[in-house]
Amino acid sequence: MDSSEIKDAVSGRVDSFLKSRIILQLPGETIEVDPLIFGIQFDEQRTVETILNYGKSGNYVNDFVILSRAPFVKSKFMSVYSLNFSQLSGALDSLLLRYEKPAVNSSIVYENGEARISIASEGLVVDKSSLLASLTSAIENMDSGPIPISFVEQKPITGADDSSVALEKVKSLMNQRIIFSFERDSWILGGKELLSMLRFYPEGYEHGYFLSVLGGNQPIIIKSLELHDFESKRLQVILDPVALDAFVKKIAVAVNRPTVNATLKFAGEKVAEFVPAVDGQALDIDLAEQLIFEKVSIESINLDADILLALPVKIETAKIDNDKINSLGIRSLVGKGISYFSGSISNRISNLSLASRRISGTLIAPGEVFSFNKSVGEVSGATGYRQAYVISEGRTVLDDGGGICQVSTTIFRAALNAGLPIVERTAHAYRVSYYEQKGFKPGFDATVWAPAVDLQFRNDTDHHILIQVVVDAARAKLEVDLYGTSDGRRVELSEPVLSNFQPALPDKYQDDPALPRGTVKQVDFAASGITSVFGRKVFKNDELVIDEKFTSRFKPWQAIFLVGTGG
Repeated sequence: MDSSEIKDAVSGRVDSFLKSRIILQLPGETIEVDPLIFGIQFDEQRTVETILNYGKSGNYVNDFVILSRAPFVKSKFMSVYSLNFSQLSGALDSLLLRYEKPAVNSSIVYENGEARISIASEGLVVDKSSLLASLTSAIENMDSGPIPISFVEQKPITGADDSSVALEKVKSLMNQRIIFSFERDSWILGGKELLSMLRFYPEGYEHGYFLSVLGGNQPIIIKSLELHDFESKRLQVILDPVALDAFVKKIAVAVNRPTVNATLKFAGEKVAEFVPAVDGQALDIDLAEQLIFEKVSIESINLDADILLALPVKIETAKIDNDKINSLGIRSLVGKGISYFSGSISNRISNLSLASRRISGTLIAPGEVFSFNKSVGEVSGATGYRQAYVISEGRTVLDDGGGICQVSTTIFRAALNAGLPIVERTAHAYRVSYYEQKGFKPGFDATVWAPAVDLQFRNDTDHHILIQVVVDAARAKLEVDLYGTSDGRRVELSEPVLSNFQPALPDKYQDDPALPRGTVKQVDFAASGITSVFGRKVFKNDELVIDEKFTSRFKPWQAIFLVGTGG
């Protein structure tokens, strides 16, 4: 046969083989497989060259016999091919996995609040080393089979006895909490969540275990192999770097923030736009993980119940390069007040939002006394305020500006926290539920009613103070921020002492012609009478400069329902 004939013969054989089905013979069952799923690629030209060069030994008689038989003798047809071994391995797993029952290694599991050793069991798996040898031989000879598949017993690598030491380590670790902290925030890792971040592996197999067999130019990975003189391995336990990295990155999302440089713009005598300087911060993830691995040793369990780790955070200082900011001394946050108004009617939210806009941007000069009534201006329908419920002469009635006390209360809290002298403050006659939302205790409120009742505080610092008010309608949250220059003062607020408890009054129903007849609407909630007293101490350079008490005497109040009498 000349080269042209051999080439045609090879091409025909390859085409016929690839169109055929490889038969895998299982006990009592056959599987027909498309050869292409194994990632086979034949090199027909090199196969032809191999056949032409086959038998060129120098012995002309012997070579003649071999060359005569080679194209026709199946056992001597050695094709040149390549395999995508990753595809081959995946295809075999997909085809045969349902026929296998892999061995189960003993490990550590968490059930009913405690760690225990799981039971190991033997398995029965395909003898893939034998299968691989038969399969590659069939491909070389373009033989579709059938290819026999045999099974071998698979022993677990770790048994219960091999896991006992690991269990003791895990139990010791589960009695601990790892507390990560930065400033006032903390994150706790312990119990089941900590166990989920542990990785268990047989001794010597930390990076996985496999048999690598060369086929062509690439290895095929055999995940398990039964060996003679098999010895079980002790179960090892480590903190899983991948799981730990994911946990630390979640903390980083909460910690990280961009750097914001300060800006300040005026509209007349008020600040129209102010962006405070905010230092950027970023959690050093690599260093944090290094500290965790150094502090949390599985091999040498720390005896402390709590392991405290201060998170390494890189700080980028913001720039304050505005001359006006520097001259006024508006450099940092000196006080913050927060309150919540969940459940407020729309008109009340509109009023507190309008009052907030009127006050936000107010500058208080050194030595100046801030007056809420003066800053907010006239409160009436003519100035944009809507009617909302207020307490007047023992009744809940609609009046212009209902809800602005939410703003005065929040400013009072900000001034308290800033350590500024309170010149005038009056508590409400009755406890108002809005001012006790989110855990605030009675007594941290301030009512206003122009012109008789005002909220006032003095700027006793050497620099201006800027009031910024933020209304977060989505979270029903009001925040007042006071910016200035910190002079190092420190504020201590005591927990309020509550006394003189009086039960709430019976529910009260009031006619309201503004509501449709038959409609009943609750506008106030029952509250017991109580006396609240809390103290405040302000220190400057460790010297006590303010020592005062705030007393609020709240009368008992009833739930109030408006009954519609309108058409």
